[in-house]
Amino acid sequence: MSWSDALLIHRAAENYQGVALMVRDPILMSLAAAWPKAKRTLPNSPPPGQEVDLEALWQKTRIDFQGWAELAQVDALQVMEGFKVLRGNGLILPDGTLNHLADSVLKKEAAGQLLNQFGIKPGEVKK
Repeated sequence: MSWSDALLIHRAAENYQGVALMVRDPILMSLAAAWPKAKRTLPNSPPPGQEVDLEALWQKTRIDFQGWAELAQVDALQVMEGFKVLRGNGLILPDGTLNHLADSVLKKEAAGQLLNQFGIKPGEVKK
């Protein structure tokens, strides 16, 4: 079983409270956006059907915090503090994925900023 499959239940969680915290803080938004590209090393994925202990998996996951800081354009202390918040609220997962709600918010934010850069109002976009 791949890590993506093993962590599906965590990625699919309805975590509105955690996302509400993330959207209030631009540093957390930057860290979450950069998380999928941050370098990390995970242990071997579990055999099919085995339940994953997320806390144990986090303990065995090695993260390049300095590289993540550079990707997110924040300083190392902000990465460490933000990591605790994002991890503790279940918004990032060890395999580099995000909770589906956090991922959706980031995509909508990016799309909104792109439209704004081009001077397009959301109602002007046609499908």
